[in-house]
Amino acid sequence: MPSSRALTRRAAPVSRLLTTGGALAGILLAGLVPSASATTVTPSATTAVTATATTITPDCHAACFVRVRTGAYADYDRIVVDLGGPDLPYLEYEFLGGTGLTPMSGKGDGSEPRVPLDGKTYLTLQFFGATTYTTSGAAAFIGATPKVLDMPSVKGYAVLGSFEGHAKFGLALGDLSDYHVFFLSNPNRLVIDVYH
Repeated sequence: MPSSRALTRRAAPVSRLLTTGGALAGILLAGLVPSASATTVTPSATTAVTATATTITPDCHAACFVRVRTGAYADYDRIVVDLGGPDLPYLEYEFLGGTGLTPMSGKGDGSEPRVPLDGKTYLTLQFFGATTYTTSGAAAFIGATPKVLDMPSVKGYAVLGSFEGHAKFGLALGDLSDYHVFFLSNPNRLVIDVYH
């Protein structure tokens, strides 16, 4: 089982923060997330998920998105975001209603077009200290995005871009659902379980 330090939440329109600890966590909590809705969790190196996938190690100075793996199980759908680079990033995520997913453009003014993924609800994940590019500037992500999925709870995902050390990833979901977000290491990855 994942460590008790992993975070399980009933879906609600609030932001949460996962962090590996340290001074940056305090800065993020103080400046980016209202204290009433902030939760910090230390990613654990549990081995709850036994993956036989080949480790991919692109040349990334920070965490970078490498690929996404999916699986549908009896009670939940699992999304695994494989990460390259030496460290686990900080993570803030937000459960949205039916507003849709918006790519990162650096503008931040809301003028970006919606990503063409149909869902009833959406979950966005903002990675701090992460990118979608290698140190040479090549795209690190392997695969198509956005990607439509035929799963009970997860309807699709999209890598929404990166800008100035932040990267964004989004899920299109079905009905309002519980979810569990946690990090695993060796290799580094983020796991998102969305329950039916």
